[in-house]
Amino acid sequence: MARFVFISLYDEYALGMRSLVATLKKAGHFAALICFKSYNQTPLPLVKEYYEGMHIQVHPSGDYVNAHSYPATSLEDDLLLNRLRILKPDMVGIGLTFSQQVAGQRITALIRKNLAFPVIWGGSHPTSDPELCMEYVDFLCRGEAEDVLLDMAGRLDQGQSLSDIPNLWTRQPDGTIVKNPVRPLRKDLDSLPFADYSRESIFFIDQNELRTGVPFPQTRLNDCYMILMARGCPFACSYCYESYLKDLYKGQKTVRERSLDHVLQELKQIKEQMGHFYLEIVDDVFTLNESRVAEFCRRYHEEINEPFWCHTHPRCCQENVIRHIAASPNFGYIIMGIEAVSRNICQNVFHREQTPEMILKAAGILNKYRMQVNYDLITNIPGETEQDLRENLDILRALPKPFRIRISKLAIFPNYRIETESGGKAQQISDARYGLWHSLFFLAQDVDLTDKQVDVLLESPCFEDYPEILQKINTLFENRWEELTTLKVNNRLLSVDRDAALKREEDLKEEMARLKGRKGFKEFIWLHDKAENAKKRIIKLF
Repeated sequence: MARFVFISLYDEYALGMRSLVATLKKAGHFAALICFKSYNQTPLPLVKEYYEGMHIQVHPSGDYVNAHSYPATSLEDDLLLNRLRILKPDMVGIGLTFSQQVAGQRITALIRKNLAFPVIWGGSHPTSDPELCMEYVDFLCRGEAEDVLLDMAGRLDQGQSLSDIPNLWTRQPDGTIVKNPVRPLRKDLDSLPFADYSRESIFFIDQNELRTGVPFPQTRLNDCYMILMARGCPFACSYCYESYLKDLYKGQKTVRERSLDHVLQELKQIKEQMGHFYLEIVDDVFTLNESRVAEFCRRYHEEINEPFWCHTHPRCCQENVIRHIAASPNFGYIIMGIEAVSRNICQNVFHREQTPEMILKAAGILNKYRMQVNYDLITNIPGETEQDLRENLDILRALPKPFRIRISKLAIFPNYRIETESGGKAQQISDARYGLWHSLFFLAQDVDLTDKQVDVLLESPCFEDYPEILQKINTLFENRWEELTTLKVNNRLLSVDRDAALKREEDLKEEMARLKGRKGFKEFIWLHDKAENAKKRIIKLF
C-alpha cells in the first residue's frame, strides 16, 4: 500500500487534491490532505512580499490580494513537519497555481531540508512551466493527475521505476530529467470517486493550531460546498489556463461532463454530512446544454433543495437555458464574465469572440428573469487605452440594474497564449488613473451617470489625486448590498425569523433608494470645484 500526503497551500477548498485523495483511497492506498494556511484576502498595502502573478482583486475600497501567501509561523512549520513524520508518506504532493509558487518553493525547501520524503508538484503552474518548476523538485506531473498517481502507487508498491510514466517528469540520480509525454484526457469522469471530505483524512494548519477533520470557524467550508460537474471550457481565452490546455491536448475534446446521477449522488452524500449548505457550481460555463440544465434544476430541487450559484458566458446565455435556472426555487445568483468590451482587448488580445451587443442581449435576458447577477471584468492589461476603459464603463452604464461587478487585475502566467503573443507590451495607464477608472466602474452599479458627469470625473485631477472620495461612496453602497445579500442567504440556510428578515430586507431596499435619490447626490461630482480651490489654498500656504 503506497502512502501519499498532499499539501494544499492557502486553499482549504482544494477540490483537485480532494479528488486525488479519493482516487488513491478507492484503489486501496493511503492518502491524506494537509490544508496549510487558510484562503485569505489581504489589502494590498499590507502585503510585504508582493510578486508578479498574485491575484489582485479590486474592491470598492481599494485593491486586495486573493489567497495571499501570508507568512506562516515557525510553530505552523513545525506542525506541518511533525504531521508528515507521523504520516510517513512515500511521496508528498503539492498542488500549485502560479500565484502560490513562492509559498510552494518555501514549503518544498523546508521538507527537503528536514525530511527525506520525495516531493512531487502538480497543478496549473507545473503543467505550464515545467522547466522552471523542476529546479525545485524531483517529480512533476503535467495535466490531470488521477491516473498518474495510480500508476505511481502501483510502481511504488512493486519497487519499480517511475521514470517512464506518462505525464510525469522525473529527475534521475545523475541529474538528468526524463520528460514523458502527456497521456490522453480521461473521458469517463463517472469512474472517479467523489471528492474526499472524510475527517480522518484531512488536516488543517493555521493560527498556530492543527485540526483533524474540522475546518477553522472563519472558512466558508462550514456552510458552502464546491462541486465540479464538468471539466474543461469550450473557449480558449488567451489569459486562461484553458488556452494552454487546448494546446497541450491538441485535437482532444477538453469539455467532459459527469452524469447527473453521479453528481446528485455526491450531493446527497454531502447533505447527509453537512445538513444545509450553499452549493458553488464551479464549472467554467454551466449554461451549455438546455436539457441538462433543466433536468439538474428539477432534480436538484426535488432531491437536494439547497441554494446554488453558477457561471455563464455572453455567448452561452440563451433564454431557453436561463429560464430553467431562474425558475428554480434554489437559484441564488449567477456570474457572467464580461472581462473586456473593446475589440482592441477583447478580440485582439483576449481572443474572446464576443461583442457589446452579445453582452447587452445576455444581460437583458438575466434582467428579464430578475436574476441576481455578478459581472466579471479584467483590467490593467498591456496595451489597454483610455478608450478601451471608456468602452468598459459605457457597457456597465448600459447594463440593466441591479447588478454587481468583480474586478481582477490581469496576471500573465508563463507560456499562456497571452504571454507568448503580447510581445512585451507595457501597461500604458498609471496605477492612479486605473484607480479612478475602477471607482467609476463600481459607481456605475448604483448611479445612472450621464456622459457629462463621466467627463467631469475623468477630467478633474481631484478625483485621481483623492480616490477616497469615490471609494467611500462606493463602499457605502457595497456594505448595504452585502448586508442585503447575506440576509437572503441566511434566511435560506438558517431558517431565521421570516417576518424579521423580510422587514430588514425592505428597510435595506429603502435605504439604498434614499442613497441614490438623496438631494444633490447625483451632483456630488461638482464638489471637485470646491476640492480644487481648497487644494490651491493649501499650496499657497506652503
